[in-house]
Amino acid sequence: MPAIVSVPSGLLSTAPQTPFVLHVVVEDPQCIQDNLARAVEQVRGAVTPGDRRGILLTRRGRSLFTVEASPDVPYGTTLERDRWHRRDVPGSDQAAPAPQ
Repeated sequence: MPAIVSVPSGLLSTAPQTPFVLHVVVEDPQCIQDNLARAVEQVRGAVTPGDRRGILLTRRGRSLFTVEASPDVPYGTTLERDRWHRRDVPGSDQAAPAPQ
């Protein structure tokens, strides 16, 4: 697994030489949208002219998101995915039934 290094604005990147992937950790729910918007703009700014990748934003947990330039997403598009396994989160629509 690559080392995680700190990047300004509370964003985390898997490596300084891979600006196309950012891991965003947001502890304050009120800051999620602003932090993700900053990360999307940061990744968009790292894509070179002529690069035809779109942006893939993936939720991996309650406060962990990945923002990346992806060849699987059409240029000019931002695709959101939810990969958070909520089975152990009370009140979640995917929560496992309570033990009886």
